[in-house]
Amino acid sequence: MTRHLFWIAIALCTAVAAHAAFALFVPGWWFSRSVERMAAEHGDNRFFVLSPEEQARLFPGLPRFGVTGLCIFDVSKGDVTFAANLPDGYWVTTIYTDKADAIYSVNNRQSGANTFTVSLSRAPSLIEQIVQATDKERPEIDSGWTVMSPEPRGLAVVWYPTPESGLRPIAAGAVARSSCTAVN
Repeated sequence: MTRHLFWIAIALCTAVAAHAAFALFVPGWWFSRSVERMAAEHGDNRFFVLSPEEQARLFPGLPRFGVTGLCIFDVSKGDVTFAANLPDGYWVTTIYTDKADAIYSVNNRQSGANTFTVSLSRAPSLIEQIVQATDKERPEIDSGWTVMSPEPRGLAVVWYPTPESGLRPIAAGAVARSSCTAVN
């Protein structure tokens, strides 16, 4: 009898571990695959508006009438500037790593403006942080918001909801004014 309880406990622990591994690692891996596929289609460091089908695949929880624009950024070779130029109304901008970790988010009320610039760069490693901590403080000029990504690749996502499907093309044209460019 105790032998059977032992194997039941082992099976239960294995099932819990397998479920935890699946729940923790597969969503990020799946999101990363989608980012790779879209980067191959649209390119890095460019802003584009997703089609309703692409939006449903990448963000299945978002309403279909909304407009989703994104920039797949790659900061491995240098900084990237994301310049948002959004229409009036409610909108949300979120910056994700390619593992689906949200590292920054702002909406129209928090920003106070529909036009803003975000400088995207690679977060320093632990060694770089230690070296920088010993440097004397240097005042730096900041022309907008700065977001440091722990991963070399990620997404800057703009979501603009529309009340009906007929307004989607107009809203998509307005959101498409945003840009994403590599800084040399």
